[in-house]
Amino acid sequence: MEKEYTAEAFIWRFLFSLNAFLIGFPCFVIGIVGLDDNGSFPILRLLHVLPMPQNMDSDAAICFSLGIMAFVATIIFLIMIYGWLFNVCSSKYLKILVVIGCCCGIPNAILCLSIGTMSFGIGVLILPAVILSVYLTIWYFKNRSGDGMSQS
Repeated sequence: MEKEYTAEAFIWRFLFSLNAFLIGFPCFVIGIVGLDDNGSFPILRLLHVLPMPQNMDSDAAICFSLGIMAFVATIIFLIMIYGWLFNVCSSKYLKILVVIGCCCGIPNAILCLSIGTMSFGIGVLILPAVILSVYLTIWYFKNRSGDGMSQS
């Protein structure tokens, strides 16, 4: 027996996802902007809007790739929230996006939770977003109905 998707469920999902995103916002910004002295913006460097550094050592290359992955994971996280809010039935392409988001988000979340928690305490702020993303991943893969409505 399917539960009907109501306005109350939409508002609850909207407030929960907004709180999770706003609490973790400093971690998203740090992941996208980077922590080096120059404020590197790796995604802008990848798109050749900003110049790439000529001599990139291994630490800078790792930070650069983590910044790109953080940007991709954040965009996919927002897509996952959008689909959850409007109760969109997951398709094959959406599930592929969820897998890509997991592959990009897991290293950043682990790094943020391990190093960020010890040094600044900011890493703990990513925890609600990580919990929501794990829930949404399970929700997307559990949602098998083809009529656009979910089981939850």
